[in-house]
Amino acid sequence: MPPLEPALLNVLEMTAPPRPRERAPIRLERLDRLQGLTEALSAALTPEEVAAIIFDRGLDLVGARAVVLFWERGPGELELLHGLGLSDAFVQRYRRIPADAPLPPAAAYRTGEPVWLGSPQEIARRFPAAADAADAEGDRACAALPLVVERARGAIGLTFDSPRSFDDDERAFVLAVSRQCAQALERAQLFRAEKQLADRVRSLQRATAELSAAVTPGEVAAIAFRHLLGLGAGAAVIHLADATGEALELAYAHGVTDDARRALARVSRDASDPVARAFRAGVPVWVPGAEAGHAAAPGLAAAGEPTPDSGWGAIPLRGEAGTFGALAFSSAGDRALGEAQQGDAVALAQQCAVALERARLFEAEKRLAERLARVQSISAALAGAATPAEIAAAASGAVEALGASGAEIHALEGMERLVLLARSGAPTAADALTVALDAPVPAAEVVRTGKAIWASRAELAERFPRWATDPARAAAGAWAIVPLLAAGNTLGALAVAFADARTLHADERAFVRLVAQPCAQALERARLFEVAARTRREAEWNAAVLDAMFARAPVALALLDKDLRFARVNRLLARIDGVPAEDHVGRSPIDLFPGLPGDQLREAFRRVLETNTSLATMVEGETPAAPGETRRFAMTWYPVRVGGAPVGVGVMVVEER
Repeated sequence: MPPLEPALLNVLEMTAPPRPRERAPIRLERLDRLQGLTEALSAALTPEEVAAIIFDRGLDLVGARAVVLFWERGPGELELLHGLGLSDAFVQRYRRIPADAPLPPAAAYRTGEPVWLGSPQEIARRFPAAADAADAEGDRACAALPLVVERARGAIGLTFDSPRSFDDDERAFVLAVSRQCAQALERAQLFRAEKQLADRVRSLQRATAELSAAVTPGEVAAIAFRHLLGLGAGAAVIHLADATGEALELAYAHGVTDDARRALARVSRDASDPVARAFRAGVPVWVPGAEAGHAAAPGLAAAGEPTPDSGWGAIPLRGEAGTFGALAFSSAGDRALGEAQQGDAVALAQQCAVALERARLFEAEKRLAERLARVQSISAALAGAATPAEIAAAASGAVEALGASGAEIHALEGMERLVLLARSGAPTAADALTVALDAPVPAAEVVRTGKAIWASRAELAERFPRWATDPARAAAGAWAIVPLLAAGNTLGALAVAFADARTLHADERAFVRLVAQPCAQALERARLFEVAARTRREAEWNAAVLDAMFARAPVALALLDKDLRFARVNRLLARIDGVPAEDHVGRSPIDLFPGLPGDQLREAFRRVLETNTSLATMVEGETPAAPGETRRFAMTWYPVRVGGAPVGVGVMVVEER
């Protein structure tokens, strides 16, 4: 057994007057029991262990009926840490008391001096407010002793079921017990504080490690909420700034009701709500429970019934680019968050902000990669699109990545009209197919100005009432309308519909423009394809007409190219020449008919080609159709031009008999 502290022995000897010899054994017994109490208290590590030792052994030491232990909860307030021999009514009534309460323990704490009340009359005289409670508990005497370590930190109350004189010897002994208890409680509180600090550091380290591994904002929110619960939080919400920065939107919530979700869904940055105040000022805002139900926190009040000791805290979420949101939470039940918990919550919010920004960047990169893949996919799909309907279908499939419900392709026709070529996801209204370029409709304005429109349906309906009457557009809550540009020319507009009213962020707007680029190129290709197809059809028709004319002409005809080679002959000329029509093509008449005067043929061809005038000649000679026979041919030579440029010479041949 460790020796009793010298200071304690001095106190006992100084305060104890001489006693008869028969009291000496009592004093020795008390010293021995105090020594045992000191030994037990020296091994106690927590306030609960100290209280248990006091109550297990202290009652026997002083013969008390009941013991209460009060300790500082905060400035000017005492909390009942433990009690033994007390009624439930007493515990509930005096669970917390102010330091200036008219009660013996509060007086002992406040003055640092013990209070001795040896009878019910003395209790009623000095503390009339406590007389009824003492009588109800059966207390006939009481003592209140300050728990002093450098200063008063609390108080012990002892009550007895019979009056007592509290002689000097007993008072000295009881004071010695209180000093031992005070020192043990202080050690336990310091130990607890150190342990709590170590636990807080470990908890923040765990939170940091977990947050560093989170890859999505949802995972970050879940980790933050879990650690907030460990700090004593109840409900918790995370708000993020919208694209404009003028409002905060509820992104994640835990432990809140549906009514609270609706109330907190969108908070203006100018609101008096703690979330908005923390976001605006960039500093934490703490709202006690007594204020949480008032105008200072109308949205948060819907999350639950506050108590005087609970409340809400709102901490800004700051990143490299500035404040982008706020983390708000309530304290659970009737527990108020102390300075340590508030500091931990701020540290957690800072880590949460870093992790959220990192997760948002990760998601943005992932989303960008997915969207670029969609753009590549739509480019590949549009490469084979030959019609506006196919282009609209491909565009609609691409913008589904943004949650779009459909797309429209508007094309400029001439310089005065805009045509709705195709729409995906809804039928086309007959009266909406074609509008004048100066018509009051969104697509026409985009084509005229070259500026995109990003707006809700309500905003567009106010600006363009006629456009809003199209029933196919009634289900859309928001629209993105961008010009279709190719080679610096505006070809039309791409209109993207969204089912819900929403604000498109910068990256979403960029994606719509990315989709518009291959759509514009595809639309240009489709137009070129249509022109080429039409030209081909016209050429085929012209060729068919020419073939028919050559085949059924009543005279012999030939077409010579610019190099004096046959390009085409009809069957009448082939009969006169005695050479099949197909054998003429690609050969010169001078080589094919050596029996005719070549110089004369060459000269006539040259004159017509150079002068662009017709020429009539008479030619005599032999042809394979009648070898050895001289024949006369009247030839009319005329220029053939296409688009104003000479392409050859036509010859009409008539044999003279």
